[in-house]
Amino acid sequence: MPAVAQDASWERLLPDVAIPLRACLAGRGEAMVVDARLAPGARLEAVVQRGGDWEICVVDLPRGTVMLRTPLPAGEAPRGPHLRAFMLERRCVDATRVTDASGAELGWLAYPGCG
Repeated sequence: MPAVAQDASWERLLPDVAIPLRACLAGRGEAMVVDARLAPGARLEAVVQRGGDWEICVVDLPRGTVMLRTPLPAGEAPRGPHLRAFMLERRCVDATRVTDASGAELGWLAYPGCG
């Protein structure tokens, strides 16, 4: 089972990892990232939730491409608290916009129940 950040420290990685996180969410509808961590080998591992389904998404950071998606069985779904979630669209009024250095929108940071 993946480790879930209890203090939401993965948020400090934003906006630097927003583009790889976008790769994890691309084509996944209303999916959201609820945890992420840097991993050996210049990789990013993200815990993605889509409705009641969970998966681990591994991204090659230099290329920004998804290397692996591993669905998690229901019994292995990460336990909370999931205090924040990164998503591609704004789903609630108090979401925080995530931008790159030029001000381009990369996604939104909100609480998971928002979406």
